[in-house]
Amino acid sequence: MYSPGPGENNRNISLNLFIVGFVSTSVQLLFMREIMNLTGGYELVTGIFLGSWLTVSAAGSVLAGRSRFSDLRLINLLFALSLFLSLFLLVILTRIMTGPGETPDFLKSLVITFLMLIPFCLASGYIFIKLISAARTRNDFVPGKSFSIETTGGILAGFIFSILTSGLLNTGQILVVILVSSMAYALLAYLPPGSISDYLSRCLIAVITAGALIAGPDVLLRQMLMPGIRVADTKDTPYGNITKGLYGEEESIYYNQRLLSYSEDAVEREENIHYALLPVKNPEKILLVSGNLSSCLTEIEKYNPEKVIYVENDPGLIEMTAVSKDAFSFNIDIEMRDAGKYIRETKEKTDAVIVLLPPPSTLALNRYYTSEFFAHIRNIINPGGIFMCSPGSYDFYMNRESVLLYSSVYNSLKEVFTYVRPVAGHKLYFISSDSEFSLSFSGMTEEKQINNIYVSPDFLSDDLIELKSNEILSVLDENVKKNRSASPIACFYYQSYNLSRYPHAKTLAVAVSVIIFALSLLTIRRKNILMYFTASSLAGFEIIILLILQITIGNMYQLTGMVIASLMTGLAAGSGFQRRYAGTFHARTLSLILIIYYMLFAACIKPLMTVTGTAGIILITAAVFPPSFITGHLFRILTVHDSEGSVSSSVYSADLAGSAVGFILVSAIMVPVFGIAVSIIFLSALILTGMLFGGNKIK
Repeated sequence: MYSPGPGENNRNISLNLFIVGFVSTSVQLLFMREIMNLTGGYELVTGIFLGSWLTVSAAGSVLAGRSRFSDLRLINLLFALSLFLSLFLLVILTRIMTGPGETPDFLKSLVITFLMLIPFCLASGYIFIKLISAARTRNDFVPGKSFSIETTGGILAGFIFSILTSGLLNTGQILVVILVSSMAYALLAYLPPGSISDYLSRCLIAVITAGALIAGPDVLLRQMLMPGIRVADTKDTPYGNITKGLYGEEESIYYNQRLLSYSEDAVEREENIHYALLPVKNPEKILLVSGNLSSCLTEIEKYNPEKVIYVENDPGLIEMTAVSKDAFSFNIDIEMRDAGKYIRETKEKTDAVIVLLPPPSTLALNRYYTSEFFAHIRNIINPGGIFMCSPGSYDFYMNRESVLLYSSVYNSLKEVFTYVRPVAGHKLYFISSDSEFSLSFSGMTEEKQINNIYVSPDFLSDDLIELKSNEILSVLDENVKKNRSASPIACFYYQSYNLSRYPHAKTLAVAVSVIIFALSLLTIRRKNILMYFTASSLAGFEIIILLILQITIGNMYQLTGMVIASLMTGLAAGSGFQRRYAGTFHARTLSLILIIYYMLFAACIKPLMTVTGTAGIILITAAVFPPSFITGHLFRILTVHDSEGSVSSSVYSADLAGSAVGFILVSAIMVPVFGIAVSIIFLSALILTGMLFGGNKIK
């Protein structure tokens, strides 16, 4: 039972709930951004992050339900300090377990993610349950109303995060503001208003915040995370982090902490350009998607083209690799747009399209390796033109997982182009065209008098290139499922391939997922199983909405905050909604409405994915509101009679644990393997399971 301390009042409890929601959501978005940058952001790790966040938060809420420690002033102080501790653990664990430019394997990603989240998530779950109890005692708030206030803070955080991460502030600056704000509330909330100590404290906090923003803590933060290089500059964009570093006298650029380019990258930059352009008779117009613009243009200049179109949606990357247009004899047209949307809408024909995007490691990147994307590219290529992409690295021995990955992309290309040839180099390249072409790169460099360092007769043998290409073709499986937008199987194959590179990692991934699911389910009381599976469905639906936005709009990262804000608005409205007639809707009725909603959404998925523009953003973002409203109201129904706080604790932990499982199941398994429509139907099945096994008390 909560016992108020001196100086606490009703206003402080409501404000406290709001601030906890604001800080928790802000920290979640910022930490998730950093973990995605560190690990490559593929869905299994993203699911592990969200699963770890929610599981540890659930543990904190359970702990709060069983603990008598209820001094809110001290709990708020510990909540603020826990953010410092989690940030400290992120830096220390990253420095210990990874090097500059290194992508940690699954086990390292799991350890870093889980351990660094423990302090803050435990404190977050604990303080929320204690505030629910305090609000019930002091303000006569039902738990649903407290949940609504806390979620409203999260809504504001989602909106502000979307604005600030559009290029206004870097991650480190935002973290400093949140750190200082959280600590400020803990220290100032209970000082006498208008006192000298209150006035001086506020001035000091304002000076510290302004100083941190002006000084720019991001270089220091990135230097701590990447100790092997000297960080010269760093910039956060809506799509990731770009860091310029120095190793001795050599300058290098890191994108999301992975090496993008360096001064003497002759092998990679020549392969990236010449494998695509040498087979083209006279490449006058060239479309380049992503990559280091300055190094690519140096190689493209050797063909004397008329025009190069560079498409990149990350303004920071364009700025960091910018070149003077006057330095080249040809026109350079820079399009700061999503590549998928640009290629769908452009009417300009090109002689070669070179895609230098990362492999289909995530659901977001997967769409650049689908049959639909390849078909749009074919429409803008002139007769005899070439398209080249790279779905991954080349290994001398291709295991079963890599064969599945590359076969899926190859089969998708063969569905669109007449001729497709793999080329083994620094990466595995797929070169495609509707006309026959040669792989005699060495001979063609001599014929065209292209002066190269690496792609030349000095280093390459045309016979060996042809032999290796045929060898790769012989192991590709034409029966492997094609990669499509609504069924992103290549993403799943990439995750399997990535795990297969580390001994026992695949088994560990499956074991961890099963353990998280089993343990979270076993700890849930039977009467809360419906809340568990309803929350799982909502979490899965959030992932699906983000994927649909990426496919149709091409701007998932920038719109993530808007989707989260829409979801939290629904949760806040639903949990705070006080019905005039208490018996109008029961839990089972709400569950049936959810099942019908998801089934109807699955039936409408194809026409929905054709809607683009502002109307598409509004429609898709708003789609998450109805299920979140119902889920929030279900929380209110299940906790409305709680007077001691124990019921709220168990229901809230069921909500969090269910959300964790939903993120992992849907993002890492259901969508990649079975597609979007089947995954949405699966959400209905989860709710039905909760209804069937949720105990006799669910009405």
